[in-house]
Amino acid sequence: MFVALRYVCWVGIAAHAGFIPLFWWLGVPTMAWFNVGSVVAWLLARQANERGWLDLSAVLIKLEVAAHAAVAVSLLGWDSGFHFYLWPLIPFAGLNDRISPKVVFLEVAALFMLYSMLYWYTRGIHFHGPTQEVTEAIPFINVGVVFTAMGMLAVYYRLASNSAEQKLKVLASTDDLTGLMNRRRMIENIDEEMNRIRRSARAATLVMADIDLFKKVNDTHGHLTGDIVLQGVATELRRRLRSQDFIARWGGEEFLFMLPETEVEGAKIAAEKLREAMHALEIDCDGMKLKVTMTFGIAPLDPAIGIDESISHADDALYAGKQGGRDRVVVWEKADSSPAHE
Repeated sequence: MFVALRYVCWVGIAAHAGFIPLFWWLGVPTMAWFNVGSVVAWLLARQANERGWLDLSAVLIKLEVAAHAAVAVSLLGWDSGFHFYLWPLIPFAGLNDRISPKVVFLEVAALFMLYSMLYWYTRGIHFHGPTQEVTEAIPFINVGVVFTAMGMLAVYYRLASNSAEQKLKVLASTDDLTGLMNRRRMIENIDEEMNRIRRSARAATLVMADIDLFKKVNDTHGHLTGDIVLQGVATELRRRLRSQDFIARWGGEEFLFMLPETEVEGAKIAAEKLREAMHALEIDCDGMKLKVTMTFGIAPLDPAIGIDESISHADDALYAGKQGGRDRVVVWEKADSSPAHE
């Protein structure tokens, strides 16, 4: 709404400034002076928009356009084409999502009444310019300005819609606290990677990681401090991964990684580097430095057993690491169905 109003205001200011000499040339000084007031109204609308008063800006624009069309058609007649300026007010009424559909309907109904009244009372008035060519050109000039305004509304409405859609997609796929992708989005990425593995037989690995003794952090320092720790860990993990790797907050203090184009041995090396980085990390919590460790469980992403079972293997390896003393990397060994320590 803000962006649309900003650019529409510039078009309105330019158009009405151009109308001032045009009406003097056409011999209609009343409309020339009216357009001086119109320029002032559009400047005020732009200033209101820049200050965040979007509703006031929209009201000023609607009133000015309606008044301008009514006065111009009353003086120059219906065939001058100034009634066309009422058309953009229809989509413009629906652009502001801060007003109810009922108000939008009432605005459109009022526009229809104004349009009908102007036609009824001015259809007998015929516009005559200085020449026949000017008489024929004025309606087309008005149509051109109207199409420009409506085109801008359509473009910026589409841009705003696309921006809102992208924000919704991000919100729907992102964990609020850490900014990492959420479980649903990670499953989608794993599914896509699984399909690529089936087509190309290339490897990918899953890593399940968990902050050791995180409950103690919450119990000792409070949940707010726990949230800061989660954010700090998430930032460090994301920073140390490759750009093609995926990481999600799987739940609580658990994180799930997917490493495309990576065999288990490569995942072990990467996980060990992450474990060492966590060991060295100090998280600033309101002046207090906290250190945490993490345990990592590794399993290959295997199309033969599916997503859930592959994740379950990584989770089992993580559990074995917890049982084995924490702060370690554990790999699920398919050969004997038992986890092996790194």
